[in-house]
Amino acid sequence: MPLLVARFTIRPCANVASIVHRPFISNAPFSKSTLSNHLNRNYFTEKLSFQPKPKPFTSFIFQRAAISIKSTGIPFVSLVASLRVANLHKLPIAHCEAVSFSQPVIQVSVTQAKVLHEITPKQQPSVLYDIWQLIKPDLGLLCFIILTAIGAAIVQLQTPLVTGQLINILSSSMQAAADGLGALTIRDLNAPAMKLFGLLVAQGILTFAHISLVSAFGENVAKRLRSKLFAAIIQQDLAFFDNHRSGELVSRLTADAAEFKSTFKQLVTQGLKSVTQTIGSAIQLFRISTPLTFTMLATMPILYVLLNLYGTYLRKLSKHNKQLDGYSGGVLSNMRTVRAFASEEREMEHYAHACGKVAKSNQYMGLHIGLFQGLTNVSIGCMVLTVLYYGGSLVVKNELTAGDLMSYMLSTQTAQQSLVSLGVLFGQSIKAASSAHRVFEFIHLEPQVPLRGGMIPDHICGDIQFKDIDFCYPSRPDQMVLNHFNLDVPVGTTVALCGPSGSGKSTIASLLERFYEPAAGHVYLDGQKLDELDPSWLREHIGFINQEPILFATSILENIRYGNPRATLEEVKEAARQANAESFIEGFPDGYDTVVGERGAALSGGQKQRIAIARAILKNPKILILDEATSALDTQSERMVQEALDKLMYGRTVLVIAHRLSTIRKADMIVVMGKVPGN
Repeated sequence: MPLLVARFTIRPCANVASIVHRPFISNAPFSKSTLSNHLNRNYFTEKLSFQPKPKPFTSFIFQRAAISIKSTGIPFVSLVASLRVANLHKLPIAHCEAVSFSQPVIQVSVTQAKVLHEITPKQQPSVLYDIWQLIKPDLGLLCFIILTAIGAAIVQLQTPLVTGQLINILSSSMQAAADGLGALTIRDLNAPAMKLFGLLVAQGILTFAHISLVSAFGENVAKRLRSKLFAAIIQQDLAFFDNHRSGELVSRLTADAAEFKSTFKQLVTQGLKSVTQTIGSAIQLFRISTPLTFTMLATMPILYVLLNLYGTYLRKLSKHNKQLDGYSGGVLSNMRTVRAFASEEREMEHYAHACGKVAKSNQYMGLHIGLFQGLTNVSIGCMVLTVLYYGGSLVVKNELTAGDLMSYMLSTQTAQQSLVSLGVLFGQSIKAASSAHRVFEFIHLEPQVPLRGGMIPDHICGDIQFKDIDFCYPSRPDQMVLNHFNLDVPVGTTVALCGPSGSGKSTIASLLERFYEPAAGHVYLDGQKLDELDPSWLREHIGFINQEPILFATSILENIRYGNPRATLEEVKEAARQANAESFIEGFPDGYDTVVGERGAALSGGQKQRIAIARAILKNPKILILDEATSALDTQSERMVQEALDKLMYGRTVLVIAHRLSTIRKADMIVVMGKVPGN
């Protein structure tokens, strides 16, 4: 029978908000009694009753006096209370403020859902709110940036006017000389020339200050964004990583964050300045000559439509040139497989063929880019020619001075550059908005099992119990891995788990570390439910060594010290000695400073295992999990690793997942997973 999956919400009535969301899984038919029994067993101290008119079929509503809900021990007072409600699975806790009402009631709404263990994001605020949270710490710096941007724009707007004044002085002098009224002296040029020089210097200083401040501001925002994103990703459950490729996560941390940072800096740098210049230039153009401005505006729609259509075509062409990086990345990330199949020549031919296709596509695109640029220059030139022709006619009619025409042309150029900049920024902001959405989507994800929260006992003994465990992986909700699984592991004993692949051996280890939550049943540690304990505290007391230990691309010293970052060099060396790793480590030229390469590629399988064992020794866990720890080693390496494991296992509660008899022969109990013939 397929699993039933339902999602219910415990919601206090009256003026109290929603408390908790939780998936419910059952092999039983979807019925009110099934759900009622589940809720009564797990959430309430008194039996739940139906409302007089429950919703039929896929939605039911139950209610119960609020005093009966299981909580952290804080009583619910009927008049005024602050109740911290938490279910037995330790989902995110909400504080509920209840105002005065005589009969507090808990209402439970249950609706059928389609997926199991769906990772549900928090109710996301708007992207603008998220951006505000990023920039708020540097609000003072942002104010200085805005002032420098507006200042630089105003200074640049004054430059055409002063230039026009200078041209008018020269024109008046030439006219006076022609009329025999005297020639221009250098003193007449001093004032406007010095004013123009001062504007240029001020513009340079303001531009320098603006760009420097924006650079610092943008990096601060990017740092906070990356930190929040990495923190959000690293806190997710393993189910999250089962459903997302590492390349996708790295892309969001690097490419998407970089795209957001780059566009954000450009918006702050160019956006404020361009908007100010566009508005200011438009005002100046109308003040200098309204008829000339309307003439120029009449030519712009034709130019815009022509260039926009061609620009859209170019963007479509550019989409075909992004496949080469993906192909090369796939080959380089799988070099061991390529080498194992002697496929280097074939991959080189494939890559050369792909390069040829991209080269032809780029050549074709280059022709169109050249045509686009030429068309743009001709169009802008025609617009300038129109302005000059009509403006010249106004000068001839004495309706406009030569200096005003020069000011008008310079202001037109400023407005044109600002509009082009805004157009580019608009296109980039669309892309950046998409990147920001992907980044903030991950930031707002909420894990089912938080890293912190729950009881922290004074000590740990290591008594483990699995009671009536049902489990299926979130990525495969229709395949039950464990069904009513029970197992007792007394303190200090070694239990070996054997069985075929897929029987749930590694799943037991994952449940013990709370990498996943069981669909039904509970795991107990020293008589305490795991979901009532602090997850980080729990994992600090569990050592895990698997078949292919993952080492970081740093030194041997740092890899061993990962088990205890506060360990001294002498403690690291002692752990390496106990793990039978001291001899080969000191045989390296750099000793403990030897860099192991990506995923420990510079070490053999046995060496990596002994490094992992040394790391576990340094952690000094009370519970040890060995998942096929020696299955991939040769006989000599296995002997040395097994000797190190025997030392590590002494006095600890140990779960051994293995096939080899040599690995499990010393176990106190052997558990065979899966169906046994004849049973």
